[in-house]
Amino acid sequence: MPKDIYILPENNKTKKANGVFGLLSSQGGYSLAEVLVVAIVMAVMIITIYIGIMYADRQVTKNYRHRVATLMLTGELEKQYTLYMKEGIFRPFTNMPVIIEQTDEVTVNGTISISVGKDRENYMSGNYDFTYLIGEIRWIDPATEKEHYVRLREDFYE
Repeated sequence: MPKDIYILPENNKTKKANGVFGLLSSQGGYSLAEVLVVAIVMAVMIITIYIGIMYADRQVTKNYRHRVATLMLTGELEKQYTLYMKEGIFRPFTNMPVIIEQTDEVTVNGTISISVGKDRENYMSGNYDFTYLIGEIRWIDPATEKEHYVRLREDFYE
């Protein structure tokens, strides 16, 4: 029959130790080593979760800024194409300032550059002239102080 740890031993008088030590020796429980192992495992788990949350937050912020920069650059290339269709020329520029992200805590500024080039493609014994636009947006990440950029190329066949 299993012992109930909440009930005193039946024969306290027959034990050689006094009642307090007899009670302690009859109780089940955890040893100090088991408690330390559980505490260490819990501490490692909490630290791991914290590191994971911090990494995820930084990654989400970085991905957001890259997505915003890509959308801004795509819009600028579309604008150049619209101008080309209306006026017949592209309007390249360098280092036009833009705001990539603006919050109460931080403002991320960047620059957009658009360059134009001409090239010829050989395909199936035919030559095809085309004009290409290369758009680039650059910014410095305030958290890491590293420069990031997105570069896109758009080809326009004549």
